[in-house]
Amino acid sequence: MDFNARSVAYEVQKCFANKFFSNKFVAMNLLEDTTAKLLDDLYLLLHAHTCDKKDSEKTTENLIKISVKIGMLERGGKFSLEEKDSLLSVQVNLKTVVKTLISFYQVDHTYDRFFLVKYLTELETLLKNLIRPHLTEKSVGRVEQIFGVVKTDDFLDHIYLPKMFVSHPEMRQLMGKVVEDLNACLDAGTI
Repeated sequence: MDFNARSVAYEVQKCFANKFFSNKFVAMNLLEDTTAKLLDDLYLLLHAHTCDKKDSEKTTENLIKISVKIGMLERGGKFSLEEKDSLLSVQVNLKTVVKTLISFYQVDHTYDRFFLVKYLTELETLLKNLIRPHLTEKSVGRVEQIFGVVKTDDFLDHIYLPKMFVSHPEMRQLMGKVVEDLNACLDAGTI
């Protein structure tokens, strides 16, 4: 077999990323500022909801790891033409979800949990199908863990339903920060 520097570099990056990105501080210093702020505020929102620092960190770290790995696969030219189309579907679906999250926050009484869960479930399926041929089942499990938190009725209702603000009043304020961050990421082109 012929030596391929790109393949070697890709494998080194993949191995390196697994160890390197387990440190949240290091990962945050490598992210673009608007994305890092979004992830910080998302962590705070998750923590306010779960009251569990470890689980909130796990979800945020899994999000970082999956995002970085997909970026590495894309930059490393590992996706086939069909997978590139799938990646485009993921990006389109993600933008739909982001714009929906923003809209539901900004316009009272528009929250439709079923619509949002449908698109989140579709996004989860697209992501798992995209990464499964390239990454380990552990990575697929990371995607499942992320969506197992963010697409739950309990989490979404606590963000959008006024009657739920009573038990977690800080969630509405934190979601306002997440919405600002989402808008900034859309403007910066990072989503």
